[in-house]
Amino acid sequence: MSPTQVSNSGSSSPKSQTPSPLASRPASPVSTPASSRPPSPLLKAFPSGGIRKGGLNALSGHSIAFTSVKPQRSNSQRSNRKPPSRAVSEADSDEEDDAPHRPRTVRRSSSGVIAAAMAPYVTEFDLYEPEQVDGKSTEMQRIAVVGSGSWGTALARIAALNAAEKKGFHPEVRMWVREREIPGQGLLTELINSTHQNSRYLPDVSLPHNLRAVPELVDVVKDATLIVLVVPHQFLTPVLETLSKPGVLAPNARAISAIKGVEVNGDQISTYPAIIEKRLGIPCSALGGANIALEVANSEFCETTIGVPSPEDAALWHAVFDAAAFRVHPIEDVAGVSLSGALKNVVAMAAGFVDGMGLGGNTKAAILRIGLLEMASFTKEFFPNSSSLTFSHHSAGVADLITTSFGGRNRKCAEAFVKTGKSFAQLEHELLNGQKLQGVATAEEIFHFLEARNRLQDFPLFDKVYRISFEGMDPKCLFENL
Repeated sequence: MSPTQVSNSGSSSPKSQTPSPLASRPASPVSTPASSRPPSPLLKAFPSGGIRKGGLNALSGHSIAFTSVKPQRSNSQRSNRKPPSRAVSEADSDEEDDAPHRPRTVRRSSSGVIAAAMAPYVTEFDLYEPEQVDGKSTEMQRIAVVGSGSWGTALARIAALNAAEKKGFHPEVRMWVREREIPGQGLLTELINSTHQNSRYLPDVSLPHNLRAVPELVDVVKDATLIVLVVPHQFLTPVLETLSKPGVLAPNARAISAIKGVEVNGDQISTYPAIIEKRLGIPCSALGGANIALEVANSEFCETTIGVPSPEDAALWHAVFDAAAFRVHPIEDVAGVSLSGALKNVVAMAAGFVDGMGLGGNTKAAILRIGLLEMASFTKEFFPNSSSLTFSHHSAGVADLITTSFGGRNRKCAEAFVKTGKSFAQLEHELLNGQKLQGVATAEEIFHFLEARNRLQDFPLFDKVYRISFEGMDPKCLFENL
């Protein structure tokens, strides 16, 4: 097959017989980098690595434009810049490679090389740089985190460390904590603010002093321009009811959803970023990836994917979350990132059933392969503007599925479900300290949606996970008709 040149709209046309840029590209000589950022004054050094000058994107063209970042420009340069007519591959022109004043582009982060082999076609965005007058910032981004479970606290930690060190950000980051009394210790918000730990959901992890727990939602989002929504999807409706009231949100606010799940009404399905955009009238991105909360909070190296509606959103959320140990790769596929984060929990439950039956790696690998195909097929069928590359090439897809299927709570509880015969409600209480399993709710929603669309026969793994969880099907029937 001859190579194709793909535009951002997804159309393709034959390309000349130019050798593939992947065929001759040398392997990167750089191993996992160390942080180049000095230690935070708020906390023992956190490897947050500065701002990156490149991002992952597609190996080949589909309907998706993947996003990378460019070096900073002055405000005058930015205002006079004309957008490129298309993204340019490294191999588009041999003349460019030979020109002495146009050195070959190598996409790098401040701490090392970023997968140059992954970047034939990119959509660029400017690194976030606050507008300035007479050397002083004229804008100040303020971050609010709505949710304080283990994942919400881990994300809030990264955002607070970055806000304290980057220009254009208010140093205080507020985190919404549903107030409760901790027996013998006091109110949870007071404990978090005095001990700088969330002992209930993320114990033994130090939090920066500029992260402040706040019990009232309206106070958390006051004047916030960047709102991180990371509550269990069962609780999103009352949150949106509060945020949608007049005067609660800043007029220039934008949001990002780290919520796993979907909303189904009969034969209609919606992602949470779409619901948030419609209800609040603000742009909403999606964050997802192979991100176990405790490992992220302990600064163990990982990647995440952010689906964005625009390059401006890519620049802002990249600035909020990107760190040396938490690599952010923005792509223009909000639906794909959202659906992968929801559907992988259903597949992880199937992986847990396999573990509960005491079966081995061959069986589990087969379930993950089948599950990944059903995830991608489901998303492409019902969200046709999404990209299958989100599942095959990015942390939000295959990497997240692997992590969740070996170390996530949905796998853990599904294994216990088979071994103990206890209900998922019991297991949530016993194993998760009361936190909710998203996979159980998503499995039920996806089953009823596919049933309403008369499409269950083409998604047999999703079908079996529901029937084992809710209808008493023997877990040994998981493999029938796969």
